[in-house]
Amino acid sequence: MKRSDRLAVWLHGRHIAWLTGTSLRPRLEYLPDVVAEYGAGAVLLSLSLPLQSKPITGPAVLNFFDGLLPEGQVRAHLSELYKVPSTDIRGLLAAVGGDCAGAVQVLPEGRDPAGGGSLQPMSRKELVAAVESLPTWDLPPDFAIATSLGGVQSKILLSRDGGRWYWPSGGAASTHIIKPDPFDSPIQDLLAAEHWALNLAGALNLPAARSNLERFGSREALIVERYDRTKDHHRIHQEDFTQVLGISSAAKYDQSTAGPSRLAQVAAVAAPHTRSPTIFKMDLLKLVSYNLLIGNGDAHSKNYSVLIRETGEVTLAPLYDAAPTLLLYARSSNAGHSVAGQARLNYITLDHLVREAAGWGLDSDAARTTVSELFSAAAEAPEAAPDRLAGLPSLVASRAVDLLQGRTARRQP
Repeated sequence: MKRSDRLAVWLHGRHIAWLTGTSLRPRLEYLPDVVAEYGAGAVLLSLSLPLQSKPITGPAVLNFFDGLLPEGQVRAHLSELYKVPSTDIRGLLAAVGGDCAGAVQVLPEGRDPAGGGSLQPMSRKELVAAVESLPTWDLPPDFAIATSLGGVQSKILLSRDGGRWYWPSGGAASTHIIKPDPFDSPIQDLLAAEHWALNLAGALNLPAARSNLERFGSREALIVERYDRTKDHHRIHQEDFTQVLGISSAAKYDQSTAGPSRLAQVAAVAAPHTRSPTIFKMDLLKLVSYNLLIGNGDAHSKNYSVLIRETGEVTLAPLYDAAPTLLLYARSSNAGHSVAGQARLNYITLDHLVREAAGWGLDSDAARTTVSELFSAAAEAPEAAPDRLAGLPSLVASRAVDLLQGRTARRQP
């Protein structure tokens, strides 16, 4: 993509900025009328990119827009499909930035998101072929890929309405994510376990993405309802924790053992923009504690997000991409985030969680009560699991008891 080519950044259907510069040194320029309306320092697009009248450069710009794109093999396939280098962030966004995570759309200059979007009906045969072929795409010739979502795992983004599936094109909003069981995962029944974990979270009154399992030809897949979409296909803006802090997706696993933890940094940045900083921090503590409870070894900074309302108010996004990986695969012991200096699931205790929360400014006794109530509920009312995962409910209940009694949580019954 030529350096002179500008990309228009849209949010909630409004043009708010230009993305210029190069892919390695992008520059974000908010429109003067947007800055005048909301005021310098206001948060619209990202907590790491508050409004200002001068062009913004640096790592936060690069990392925010890079974070809208998939990682790994999925990005490699997009690169090959569109004949654009995988490092050409602006080039890739020009091709697939019409439907990203949250309410942001990145489009070539002159394209209006209100005019080009359409939903193309998919037959069952087309849908099965698309899911079975992932991480490549087996699609009809008129089905152009124009959607993007961060992450490594292969997935397909579709819209669902009245029981029918549609292919979103030209900036139309997707409503669901379909993830087939990965071919290269060392963890058997990973998606069934994720579905179970999301249901258990809901049973414990934690906000969690809605999901169900379905078979598409030879592959089982997890269907996840997008929490950043409304029932009438409108977008809700969100960003993940790497984008909140302006750091690279490559640094999504936090291994820090000294200084303010990454979770503390997120709390410090996001909480002032919430209606209640204390409630926000307690909600975050619950999600971190739940991921420890189930042994989620993939709870890194791209698997936590915040929602940013049009008013600039920030709330914590529901739980997503949560699976009990440690309980299915012993090597999956990375907590994703350092908790009071400990980054291994096998060694984190209730006391670690309380000390971590205190580092965010929460009252230690209140934090202990909140986490203990969550673990007590999990010990008493485990969610039923399918036969192939029959041992999970009792194991998670036992882990809850271990943690309540001050021990580390067991990995086996």
